[in-house]
Amino acid sequence: ALPPCKAAQDDLGDEYDDYEPYMTEYQMGDDGEFRPVRNKTIDRSNEMYHTFFDSVGSNAMKSAIADVFLFYSQTFSENDVAIKAVDTIIDQFFEPGGWSQCFENIYAIEANIPQELDLYIPSAQEELYNWVNGPNRQFEAAFRIIQSGEWGEYDGFYLMEGDSVPIKAHWLDVVLSEIDVNRPFAILGAQYDGDKWDNFYEKIPISLLHHTNGN
Repeated sequence: ALPPCKAAQDDLGDEYDDYEPYMTEYQMGDDGEFRPVRNKTIDRSNEMYHTFFDSVGSNAMKSAIADVFLFYSQTFSENDVAIKAVDTIIDQFFEPGGWSQCFENIYAIEANIPQELDLYIPSAQEELYNWVNGPNRQFEAAFRIIQSGEWGEYDGFYLMEGDSVPIKAHWLDVVLSEIDVNRPFAILGAQYDGDKWDNFYEKIPISLLHHTNGN
């Protein structure tokens, strides 16, 4: 697995030696802000590898504390599969090279959405007004739970949807660096840049066209 931050990479030892990391190059603009320019594979023996991330403040353990929330849309006690999945993730969290080197705490929380209302049926979006009710209610619940202060005081949160898979090491460091470079902001993200909308693009409402991507 790719280590989320440099601290976890050090914990992996020889197991990580064969990995060729990718690095995002940044360039400072006229306004003094760093912006991504391109990605490239880098040699871990190169001094640039050991100093680059520090130059954009991207070592998570140096400047920030982050927690992980495993968020189930329904109720754990009603689903043995969900309980087993969370237990497995938490066990892996504390393994060498696991996410415990990059995150302070890990929590399992639930939205308690009734099964009959936990809907995500893209094929029925023309007929069913609440075809996406499940993800919408889960996002709302996540925001309220984190904002409540019950689990701690947070400056913000990053939503990693269930089908998101990191494709490069130190992704947490890079996310925190992007936050540091772009703040203050209310919402930070990118618009959808795929091609699945091409056949009906002109029919899409403006509110959806400018919708921030889920990850």
